[in-house]
Amino acid sequence: MRDVPCIEPLSFLVGQKTLRMLVRDVQNPSAALVYWLGVAEPACEANFFEATRKFGSLMQLVLPDERPGVFVNRSAVHTVQDCGVVKRLVFKDKSSLDVRYSGPCSDLCDA
Repeated sequence: MRDVPCIEPLSFLVGQKTLRMLVRDVQNPSAALVYWLGVAEPACEANFFEATRKFGSLMQLVLPDERPGVFVNRSAVHTVQDCGVVKRLVFKDKSSLDVRYSGPCSDLCDA
């Protein structure tokens, strides 16, 4: 009998869905909320640090109220709207996120 590897549900979904962003869970700061493109409700990942490592290269951005801890998948960003220091990231599923960023919009998306 062969040993069958354990496949974690979140790892399985990575192949089928595109990560939009990770944020710290306010109720449990050691956990992460995982937002997927096209999915309204986030999934939960027990360990925030491990989640950031699992999903590879993500942009760490600051929210307009200067709270840190938002990690965005650059390839999920469709366009960026420039509102001065605040940039609105419009994702490929038409959802959006406002972030504080003073650099050029081209830094925040692949387009």
